[in-house]
Amino acid sequence: MTPILWIGLSFLIVLVIFLIITFFIKDSLTSAQYNTLRFLTTLCAGFAGGFLTGDALFRLDTEMTDGVKIGVSGTAGCALFFTIWFTYPKHAVAIPKNAFNLSIPDGWTFEMAINRIVKAAQGVYEVKGFSKEQLVLVLNSAELKTPSAVDAIKRLRYLCQDLPEYTVSLIDDIYKIEKV
Repeated sequence: MTPILWIGLSFLIVLVIFLIITFFIKDSLTSAQYNTLRFLTTLCAGFAGGFLTGDALFRLDTEMTDGVKIGVSGTAGCALFFTIWFTYPKHAVAIPKNAFNLSIPDGWTFEMAINRIVKAAQGVYEVKGFSKEQLVLVLNSAELKTPSAVDAIKRLRYLCQDLPEYTVSLIDDIYKIEKV
């Protein structure tokens, strides 16, 4: 084996190690760490491909309809670098299991919002002490990002000034909303 092949094999081994690291610790990386690992993985793939083959693997020569000629060529290293760079999965930010996000559009009533929140949480609800007029009060539009569905229902209070104070409790999968 020539020294160039040994270098290519070394980069290939480093690439496999980076991929193993990515597989086993992907959920605990920060965005900066993930991006660095992504770059190093693609760089190692490019070097491994370049050192192992060294020759151009792809070449594209074409002529556009307006007569302009375009030529693209690259080595195996470039091909591997860009292939891995563009196909590497994006870093997904982990959302806590109990997080609750909901968009309240214009025109939603208090009862509609409760219904949607409880439905998303896969539960049922019981409302006590509210008049029909209070249940159909229109809420301001908002983006709710709360730790739980109970907190989301509690925050509806701040989307309409006319809503009375109320408590929210969760027993099994039943949300009890009671006017104070």
